[in-house]
Amino acid sequence: METKTTLTRLAPEKQPSNVTINKAFLQEIKEASEELWRLFRELHHLCTQPLAIHSHPRRAVEMLQRLEDELALYFSLEEYYGYFEDPAIVEPRLSERASALRAEHQSLYLDICGIIERAERLVDQRRLATFTRHFVLRFGTFYEQFKAHEIREDALILEAFDDDIGVGD
Repeated sequence: METKTTLTRLAPEKQPSNVTINKAFLQEIKEASEELWRLFRELHHLCTQPLAIHSHPRRAVEMLQRLEDELALYFSLEEYYGYFEDPAIVEPRLSERASALRAEHQSLYLDICGIIERAERLVDQRRLATFTRHFVLRFGTFYEQFKAHEIREDALILEAFDDDIGVGD
């Protein structure tokens, strides 16, 4: 899949010295990612119904795979349009946070890939009780980590907008 190979760029050999965000594009990407947010809601709801996961394991794995595809697209868009390397003007306190947040994309993406890989193995081995526990626990943890990442990105966007208009001076 083309999007997945694009994500290999998320692990650069050397981090650029300065990173900043394109506030408008980053916000627009977040708002336009309806399918991603829908999948997160559905998977989160599914975790409250372990019997449904146990009864339809392939469907649950397919939903995770669709989430992986949506995350690949989402992170790629953020990488290419939401973050800038070595901008002409840099606010150091924002640059460090932007760089750290951008680097989290790699870890988050690898986490969902690992969850799916183990889930597929458990389903193939017909270890459905273990699969159900794995699905609920690992997806729940991933979902919380992703939400925390998004909260930090949103805060950075707001802070950057505030700097532009002079709030808090």
